[in-house]
Amino acid sequence: MTADRVRFSFDGTAMDAPRGMTIGAALLAHGVTSWRLTRADARPRGLFCGIGACFDCLVDVGGDRAVRACLGPVREGDEVRTSASTGVTG
Repeated sequence: MTADRVRFSFDGTAMDAPRGMTIGAALLAHGVTSWRLTRADARPRGLFCGIGACFDCLVDVGGDRAVRACLGPVREGDEVRTSASTGVTG
């Protein structure tokens, strides 16, 4: 991989993105528009506000749960997974 791109995976699928791009933007660039389901109705969620104010874009990254994809930068080797988190982290 070149110095300006990073490799990561989403639910086991290999992907790449420009270094510094957020996880949410990288997923959208690969055509992934939802990566979490609501508790009540199992409705798909992805980016909504895009600025970290809501909890629609949660993903799990490595051992970290409930990471806001709109804020977290994608890093080399990240294993990003669909999240079962509900936005209640504490």
